[in-house]
Amino acid sequence: MLRWLLLGLLLYGLGTALRHGWLEVHWHRLLHDAGLTFVDPDEPIELHELPLFKPTPAPKRPSTLKQPTP
Repeated sequence: MLRWLLLGLLLYGLGTALRHGWLEVHWHRLLHDAGLTFVDPDEPIELHELPLFKPTPAPKRPSTLKQPTP
């Protein structure tokens, strides 16, 4: 039980530190080192620009309105 509490506090602390800017992650360097070649290591990339965090477009739903027949 104590392990879960410590893990929770650690995650909460990391989240707070990232949100307040106390910790800074250079995502472009991390992704380039991981082998992703589409990332330029010299150009900064924001977290919301990563393909992993981009929202997927909603699927198009067919229209439920009845079309007039000629």
